[in-house]
Amino acid sequence: MALVAKLAFLLIHVLSVAGNGYSSLQENYYGSEDEHRKKLDPSFKSGFATGYAFSAVSILAIFMSCCVPWARLNKRKRNKIMMKTPMTTSLMERREKKIKEANEQICMLGNIVKRLSFVGISKATANFSQANKIGLGRMGTMYMAILPDGRFLAVKRIVDSQQFEEQIVSELKTLGTLKHKNLLPLFGFCVESNTRLLVYKYMSNGNLFDWIHSAKHRRKTLQWPLRLKVAVGVARGLARLHHGRRGQVVHLNISSKCILLDKNFEPKLSNFGKAMLITSMSNTPGVHDESCEMALVKEDVHGFGVVLLELITGMDCSRMNFSSNSILNEWIDRRSSMFQVYKDIKAITKRCEVVDDSEIQMQPEICPATSQD
Repeated sequence: MALVAKLAFLLIHVLSVAGNGYSSLQENYYGSEDEHRKKLDPSFKSGFATGYAFSAVSILAIFMSCCVPWARLNKRKRNKIMMKTPMTTSLMERREKKIKEANEQICMLGNIVKRLSFVGISKATANFSQANKIGLGRMGTMYMAILPDGRFLAVKRIVDSQQFEEQIVSELKTLGTLKHKNLLPLFGFCVESNTRLLVYKYMSNGNLFDWIHSAKHRRKTLQWPLRLKVAVGVARGLARLHHGRRGQVVHLNISSKCILLDKNFEPKLSNFGKAMLITSMSNTPGVHDESCEMALVKEDVHGFGVVLLELITGMDCSRMNFSSNSILNEWIDRRSSMFQVYKDIKAITKRCEVVDDSEIQMQPEICPATSQD
């Protein structure tokens, strides 16, 4: 069976109805294993063109007809969850209370995340110069910083921080407490008046979206071994979030834009502003029953499926208009868990004996990154 056909089968499982439920994550939580892969066999190379064309069309048809509607359905579920919050105070009072609580939490997070000097960061970014600007997102502007010891960092500067206090807390809590090879390393943070700075390890190869879709980098095509490496890494990172010992963490914003690539094309999940920690159904704010909890978890699975579709077909799924189907409401318990998805896609790479180390050295880096949320 050709590699693309196997990935197509897995994609149907991820986006549609198949699955074996939840499993406990048995792999080491820091994902430190190193795999040695062999070169693609001749049978794959010869059958690639036919398999790719057939599978791409099949995947698109299945995706558009019955799988994609989960995106909007899950979004509505989340909106309904939020609408259930008791309206005990006015919207203005509630907003001010949340900002105050977020500010207090940010101050307390100095115990788990390194607090940095604004002067030091400003100097490392050449006073946030235009030349060091590497991206512009919804929350703020990204800058490249160079430390005196030569290390490169990425700094997210959030000027109008009040409207993003909750997202900042979520980002600090998640990346400040979880360490994994497929999560973006958080170096520290800074609070200065109404400005917040989040400092990360710099990812020299930018984000996955640009490698797949950007016209500027159209000639820098990711080879199949690297696409599989990215897919396995993202699945591993999500499995770590979903099957943690202290509760499930749901990302809720999975896309090719939030997947960053280091110099070796190891994927790193970023943008945890919408992330939630589900410790139990009873004490997680806004989550009132098992079906709501599962809807949130399986939304990440769906997001991974969309990324996998992009990796296989090269389509820009962010521009698609999706419709809803109430029949799909019965299928949420049957979509694969991320641990099962990770095991499946890892098994595919082993069976196909895919090599990525030699291919990595042939890929030019994207510097600077062109987009960042």
